[in-house]
Amino acid sequence: MARSRHVPPPAEASPEDREKLWKRLADLRVAMLTTHDHDGSLNGRPVTTLRIEPEGTLWFFVARDGGIAGDLQRNPHVNVCFMDVGDDTYAWLRGRGRLVDDLEKVKELWSPMAGAWFPDGPEDPNLGLLEIDVDRGDYWDVTSSKLVQFFSMAAAAITRKPPDETGTHKQF
Repeated sequence: MARSRHVPPPAEASPEDREKLWKRLADLRVAMLTTHDHDGSLNGRPVTTLRIEPEGTLWFFVARDGGIAGDLQRNPHVNVCFMDVGDDTYAWLRGRGRLVDDLEKVKELWSPMAGAWFPDGPEDPNLGLLEIDVDRGDYWDVTSSKLVQFFSMAAAAITRKPPDETGTHKQF
């Protein structure tokens, strides 16, 4: 019979914690965006992060004639996941997505890399600017070194006792 281990609830993230999280996530180029498909099932796709605002607004370019835009018309609720294995940072964010018409913002966020998908530049008629307002998030931040993590897992395997917490889980 499997033993269950009590996992404490996540700590509440302070405004300072959130600010640090946005700064860390801003350096990650790719996220997984989950939307609701035509039949209500979940559909995930990688997206390139353009910017993360300090108050928790995320920006992405998407095709207006693509699946993301269609999914948002049916249901604006989305999840965005970021993962940085090298830095042991993991985040799950929930919010509402919408396409906005703001040519100035598009020009502000434009880069030559975006031209690979939108060859007519910032004024490409198929370019959609996706804004996601985050209303909830969970993130995990592993604070111990890789070596400590390895020995903690090895000891847990030998003793058959789950390892001590090696990081933090916060929620907002």
